[in-house]
Amino acid sequence: MRLLALNLCVAGLYACTGWMGLQFPYYGAHVTLLWIPAAIALAALVLRGPAVIPGVFVGSLGLNLTTDPSNVGQSIAIAAGNTLGPALSSYLLVRVARFESRMDRVRDGFAYVGIGVLATSAFTATFGALSLYAFGTAPATDLPNVWVTWLGGDAAGLLIVGPLILTWLSPPDPALVRPIANTEKAALGLSIILFSAIVLASGSRIPSLPYAFGPLFVWSLLRLGPRGVSLAVAVVSISLMAGTALGVGPFMGKSVADGMLALWVFLAGAGSAGVISSALISERDRAVMNQTRLMRELDHRVKNTLATVIALAERSSDSASDIHDYVARFVSRLRAVARTHEGMAQSNWNPMDLAEVLTMTLAPFEESVAIEMSTNRDRVTIEPTQVTPLTMLLHELATNAAKHGAWSRPDGRVAVAWQSSASGSLVLSWRETGGPGISSPPNPGYGLRLIEGLANHELGGRAELEFTEDGLVCRVHIPLRG
Repeated sequence: MRLLALNLCVAGLYACTGWMGLQFPYYGAHVTLLWIPAAIALAALVLRGPAVIPGVFVGSLGLNLTTDPSNVGQSIAIAAGNTLGPALSSYLLVRVARFESRMDRVRDGFAYVGIGVLATSAFTATFGALSLYAFGTAPATDLPNVWVTWLGGDAAGLLIVGPLILTWLSPPDPALVRPIANTEKAALGLSIILFSAIVLASGSRIPSLPYAFGPLFVWSLLRLGPRGVSLAVAVVSISLMAGTALGVGPFMGKSVADGMLALWVFLAGAGSAGVISSALISERDRAVMNQTRLMRELDHRVKNTLATVIALAERSSDSASDIHDYVARFVSRLRAVARTHEGMAQSNWNPMDLAEVLTMTLAPFEESVAIEMSTNRDRVTIEPTQVTPLTMLLHELATNAAKHGAWSRPDGRVAVAWQSSASGSLVLSWRETGGPGISSPPNPGYGLRLIEGLANHELGGRAELEFTEDGLVCRVHIPLRG
């Protein structure tokens, strides 16, 4: 029922707006210089997909049958072209160009103008002109005029109404939403309405007056983004179109048709400029916000890195026997931090796969020792904030294994395995075999305290240490974030 209601709504809007456009025909009863139904059809297909194709076809067919009831074949042919054009263009926009209906990217602006406007208009104009010729409505000598007029009418509707529908029916990017006071919105709207009235009243004496809308378009663009500029262009276009149809304003010529043609040129420039410029401004704002965020993130990470280095310098001295031992411990732990940052930079500071973290951390030990990673393991991603403490924990386990545990013997081995639980936590198992037997738990030194501290405080989990005759078994429980 919802799909039926949607198609009926699309068909009704298509027929109503088409009927209003045909009240000011430029060639015969079928061709006008402003065809809003093309924008309705394309926007509906982009937003809701092929499910609305029946609504577009029925709306076009009903409108053409009403216009010329005696020529059913021509009505069906025109309706087919008016449906196929937007359908093919919407497919290219969504599937090929990866178009986003918010239209806040430059690529979306150019894609809409190139595919949504020009390609759609060219297809429907060609199909429509040939249909009129095939059924005897337009002679061959008039085909160029019919084709250009049809193309211009569809393009005008797509440029004026299409962005308005797409931007206002799509959720905006939260990062680009500006807090605008209602008083400023009212002032902008009132300014556009008043200046439109001035242009209609005085435009016949000052033909270039409509180009003074530029500052108002810039105001709406900078303060309200794509939604604001699309609304401003639509309001100005509708007011100028109504004035031209009534015989007032700066676009009057020898006839209403000539005035509409002059108005179409102005609207084509204003509409295309609004689409592209709004996308440019949105991308600029997004780039500025991303730069600010990255600078704050960089400042935060630099402070954390320096704090880590200071802590390593202070704590490495707690367990060092002499200056050489201190330097070795400190440099080793510092290199572990460096490897972590290198790996995170390569992943663009995105969540990393746990297997990659293990490979990155244990790589310096693999040349001289045996490491077994379980093949029956879950694919788990680690958040960037968890990578550094987990790397430090693994480095400490590996260092202890090399000095006192399994890797201090030729036949010693370490097996690493992990699995994620249903509660959303990770259990990482470190099992040493073939090392010196442990008859009783050793006194906790700095390394063991560091492992427990990293697991408890930095990772928000816990570490379980078990000392067996085969060697150390460490199970680290880590809550998964994100």
